[in-house]
Amino acid sequence: MTTRVSCKKEVPELKILQSLAFLAVVLQSALTYTINQPNIMPEQAIMMGMFFNFAKFSAPAFIFIVGFTLFYHHEKQVYYQHYILEKVSELMIPYIIWSAIYLVMAERMPFLSGGTLSEAWKAILAGNAAPHLWYVVMMFQIHLLFPVLFVLFHWFRHRVHSIFDLYKVIGMFALAYFLLMWVSSHYIFNGERLTNSVLLQYTDRSFLFYSFYFIFGGIAAVTLRKWRRFIIKQVPLNTFLFIALFLKVGYELLSFGGVRAIHLQVSTYLKPSMFLYIVSEIMLLYALSMTIVNSRTFVYKLLRFIGRFTYGSYLGHFFFLHICVRLLASFSIPANSIVYALLLFACTTALSIGSIVLFTFVPFGRLLAGPAGKPEINLPVFSFPIPNRVKKQ
Repeated sequence: MTTRVSCKKEVPELKILQSLAFLAVVLQSALTYTINQPNIMPEQAIMMGMFFNFAKFSAPAFIFIVGFTLFYHHEKQVYYQHYILEKVSELMIPYIIWSAIYLVMAERMPFLSGGTLSEAWKAILAGNAAPHLWYVVMMFQIHLLFPVLFVLFHWFRHRVHSIFDLYKVIGMFALAYFLLMWVSSHYIFNGERLTNSVLLQYTDRSFLFYSFYFIFGGIAAVTLRKWRRFIIKQVPLNTFLFIALFLKVGYELLSFGGVRAIHLQVSTYLKPSMFLYIVSEIMLLYALSMTIVNSRTFVYKLLRFIGRFTYGSYLGHFFFLHICVRLLASFSIPANSIVYALLLFACTTALSIGSIVLFTFVPFGRLLAGPAGKPEINLPVFSFPIPNRVKKQ
């Protein structure tokens, strides 16, 4: 079975958006750790909740990037079997190694701790070895479905010829996905309790429940010039829409248990309001990424550099976060404030990126770093989830 991809010119704003999404994941990890500390003041918890909602775009943004990348490259013939083997080598091997590391940390590794071999393999296959690895399992489904998704590419090409067509196609898929989120919010996560924890565990790693963001990226790829004009044209209106939706999801977060009992799992991906909010935010951040590319400043160079090492840094950032917790503890900084969360975010980001850069120069280091350091647009196609398995969706 074959498909066709191409070696087109790089789309530079994608690398910037990718880096922003990675930074958002690390921020969510730091916020989740901090908000779980005792004696959090209500005003501190509110600020953490708002920051958490702002960074919520990370996982959908990376799905958007995957859809963009796969649909944008479509000319060179690729054999399906070779394609899957390449993705397993580049992406799944580092994932399995980092999963083993996390299992050892959690004392769930067979022979080394109290775990069994079957439990370890189940954790790896289900993405439960660490709080953030569920996302790898979900995203690998895209590669397994690659031939089917490639057929969608041709469907898009023949139906999007103008800005009006762009509105129509996006609106059609958005409506279908909105209804799916409505079903999800009423029967999986109903705003008051998890109606079925087993169902939820496998829903959050199902490609179907994140499919719109992939299609959204594909539409942007096949209509790149129209898409860029569309994004810039919608900035004024979309800014007001984003503010309104930010207040909406913020209200839902604060009203769930009150300001003294903020539960980050309320900010689930699986509800209509969060879907609309994230789409609006991705559009704004895409416009911001284009602006950063045009500026060619130090920020652009830094984000572009970070974008070359995000996959390995994503896999390992939870490990480095715990190292940073110990480092900050040596300075006697109280771990229950927004300032601590931001310090933890900065420390984890620097240590994660720095370590993965070093791994690329060490023999067999790429087994941990993954496809890191490549200057071409070979974007890591798995990405960055919410930090806590319970406190995310």
